[in-house]
Amino acid sequence: MKNKILTIGLLCASAAFLGGCQTTRSVSFQNYDYNTVFKSAVSGLCSDKKLLVYQADKEKGVIWVQSRGILANPPETPIMLEKSGNAVTASVTMQGMNNPWADRVLSLISNNLPASGGSSSPEATPGKSSGTDFEREKLELEKEKLKLEKEKFEFEKSKSKSKGQ
Repeated sequence: MKNKILTIGLLCASAAFLGGCQTTRSVSFQNYDYNTVFKSAVSGLCSDKKLLVYQADKEKGVIWVQSRGILANPPETPIMLEKSGNAVTASVTMQGMNNPWADRVLSLISNNLPASGGSSSPEATPGKSSGTDFEREKLELEKEKLKLEKEKFEFEKSKSKSKGQ
């Protein structure tokens, strides 16, 4: 009898915890173009293996995600994007008190944005996009990395030859 009361109490507490509490988070991206934020949001959310983006409506500003797992990940959840002035705001509301997935979803969006503002304003000079500069720097770093790996490989090769002799 005692175990049944304890079980019922735990079930009621978990139902109240999951059903009654909500976590709402929002982030404002200053000086970013709406299209850039939307594309970055979809690709950032798709990069998480535990999330499935199954619908994205650019006109309404809603991206629907759901869990690929059964219970551990978020249920079907909309992420709302709103443009106001020269800022785009992303917001999400999830079930549960201090649900870590709300923060995780917003960090997936912000981590995928270009380093500097992706705003396509008329003042920007054509062909001199900051996103292009970022990509160029990224490629240069990749070249350096490959060069260092090649030198390391050659060093290891010469080291193994000297041990063999």
